Amino acid sequence: MTDSFKPKDSEIKASMHDFEAALAANRADLPVLPPLQKILVVLDGFNQSAMVLGLAAELASRHGSTLLVGYVYVGPDDSEREQFLTQQIETLAQQGLNATQVARIHSSEPAYTQILTLAETLKADLMIVPAPYAEDFAELGSDSIGVTLDKLMTQARPLLVVREPREVPANSLKPVLLPLSMHVQENPDAAAWALRIIGPSGTIQMVAVVDDEVLDAAADILGEHEAAELDLDHLAGLDRPVTAGLIAQMHRHCQQRSLGCGVSVRRGDLVAQVIQLAEEGQRLIVTGCDTNPASRSFRNVQATIRCARDPVLVI
Repeated sequence: MTDSFKPKDSEIKASMHDFEAALAANRADLPVLPPLQKILVVLDGFNQSAMVLGLAAELASRHGSTLLVGYVYVGPDDSEREQFLTQQIETLAQQGLNATQVARIHSSEPAYTQILTLAETLKADLMIVPAPYAEDFAELGSDSIGVTLDKLMTQARPLLVVREPREVPANSLKPVLLPLSMHVQENPDAAAWALRIIGPSGTIQMVAVVDDEVLDAAADILGEHEAAELDLDHLAGLDRPVTAGLIAQMHRHCQQRSLGCGVSVRRGDLVAQVIQLAEEGQRLIVTGCDTNPASRSFRNVQATIRCARDPVLVI
């Protein structure tokens, strides 16, 4: 299967053939997501706050969501911080959004404990959190995502992680990069969220990466075959009914909504390949993730966030 980021003339026919094959694949219905009614927006007062609020405002305006905005920090109440939060709530209200200020809970506990308690108590459908938390991205950059995010990734609620601040936050929701892995059971959920969160006239680029772990597991995954005899499509699982059906459904949905849709296969380190594709354009990375910190999926997503400059939606 060709890489549709930079297709050659000779690759266009092959790409069309791949999509025709996908369209004929077994139907794989995407999960029906519940309404996006409540978005928990967590601020830390550092330089990602405007990006967090910008993404939240864009999603709330599209889905009619209520924004539950909180300023989470450890220690006694701080009047300066609370005033900052009040100002942000007023600004969102002036934009015609339904924004509510949420009070801190367990203020002596670590930030991640406070955030998880808020999410559970408020029954939030999505959390938007800066990473690293309570530290300036300009200072740490991609060196760390912080303990707070490590802990938040162990729960199952969708988590939108904000990285580098951008002048126009909403633009980061138009191009979407959707990594597909045969090891990740959450692929259909991630695909459904990619369709939910993408902006109008956006493009969803699906990518399947064949890394060393896939090659090592080829015998178990694919039966009695030599890895060298198998092409990348086969190793990536794109010829399997479930994966092909998922790609077909994504293509259909994108056609119906006039969205761009591409699919490509890359070989190499999964994280490096995803980041390389993301850096070709300002794009949101949407990825499924196991909540077990010891799993391959968790480690890969953790590393992807650490290297990313764009926001990452973890499902």
